[in-house]
Amino acid sequence: MMKKYALLLVVAFAALFTSCKKDTEPIRFSVLGDSYSTFNGYVDPDTNDVWPFYENIHVTDVSQMWWRQLADSTGWQVEKNNSFSGSLICNMDYANYFGPHSFLRRMDDLGNPDCIFVFGGTNDVWDQAPLGDYVFGSWTEEQLCTFRPAVACLFFRLKNRYPRAKIYFMLDLSLDDGYVAAVHRIAKFYDVECIDLYYVDKDWNHPTIEGQTIIAQQVMEALAFDALIF
Repeated sequence: MMKKYALLLVVAFAALFTSCKKDTEPIRFSVLGDSYSTFNGYVDPDTNDVWPFYENIHVTDVSQMWWRQLADSTGWQVEKNNSFSGSLICNMDYANYFGPHSFLRRMDDLGNPDCIFVFGGTNDVWDQAPLGDYVFGSWTEEQLCTFRPAVACLFFRLKNRYPRAKIYFMLDLSLDDGYVAAVHRIAKFYDVECIDLYYVDKDWNHPTIEGQTIIAQQVMEALAFDALIF
């Protein structure tokens, strides 16, 4: 059964490669994330803050990170990992001012990817960013300090900034239900694919080695299914 499933994944990824690119170049993907995706020496720009306590959860090698496992398993290449520890999607942080390192502030610096994985929302929940209203255009700076308008603006700008890239939002379902429901609704509006993540093992509120592997596996399962319906 496992061999059959592995073969299905291989076939599915082959279909995805064909659908995304018509030449022999590997698929290139970028990550727009927070501390869950940072690793010292492997963020771009290299001035981005990284989560400094991976030793406490035994994540000690970059090969254990979900995005590296994805690259190693598929043959894809990392274009940019623009992840910043502690960053929110919205332009607010714990001090309640316009956060200079929000996802919205960094989304223009992802290179030239074929696929984009947005993995965030954690700090918006932890810092209790206001949910705000559903706003789908003409956003004010005040609105972009709230979660729903910021997610909508992020999806809109990503799709316009990277029109040929496939965009995935990786959503940790352990987050507060209001934030999860907001992402699902906004992603549907902008036709952005959500990858719902279940049962991610954590310590110190961050994915352990097992948690990183669970993330990678669930991403690859979602990609395999997506490839079958292209």
